[in-house]
Amino acid sequence: MSGSRIRTVKLIVKVDPARSKDPVKHVSNVLRGVSPAGDRVTEVFPGLRTGASAGLVSVELDDTRDAQTHRAALKALKDDDAISYVNEPKARRPS
Repeated sequence: MSGSRIRTVKLIVKVDPARSKDPVKHVSNVLRGVSPAGDRVTEVFPGLRTGASAGLVSVELDDTRDAQTHRAALKALKDDDAISYVNEPKARRPS
């Protein structure tokens, strides 16, 4: 369904600290090239530069984007050399 609206998507992105000193800025720059403004990008552990959790970024893709723009944003994140992985957390079952 090209052009249909999708829900807000939350992602966890791991940026290699050796390749980018500012993970939030790096992810924002990657997204800026493929999507309109409105995505929320925050560092999970602000200031942490060493260890397994260094460079983790939480991303909320704006829910006003269409499915094609959403796919382009995911592809741009996954294709970036400084980004180790992009995960979409599993949805929790309603109680």
